[in-house]
Amino acid sequence: RLGLCFNQIKTVENGSFSSISNIREINLEHNRLKRVPPGLDHLSYLQVIFLHGNKISKVGVNDFCPINPSTKKTRYSIISLFGNPVKYWEVNPVTFRCVTGRRSIHLGNFK
Repeated sequence: RLGLCFNQIKTVENGSFSSISNIREINLEHNRLKRVPPGLDHLSYLQVIFLHGNKISKVGVNDFCPINPSTKKTRYSIISLFGNPVKYWEVNPVTFRCVTGRRSIHLGNFK
């Protein structure tokens, strides 16, 4: 588990989590992120990612799941994106192809 909440983090560089490839949970809630951190799709064991309360306005189709369907990836049990300015109707459902169920995705409630 890696907890980095409430740290005013603005960006996460690609490869920042590569040295902890067995990580299962990352908490980046309540920072200043404007995009989903790159490289999450390469973390084979990541199951939980908390990104709520940031400034994320766009979510890409390959932000969470590997592009190649044969790549081994544990399914997410939670992807938390609520409290971000991302418009849920603009997020392609394919984005969450490696999530266990719809209840695992938290979107909306931006004020």
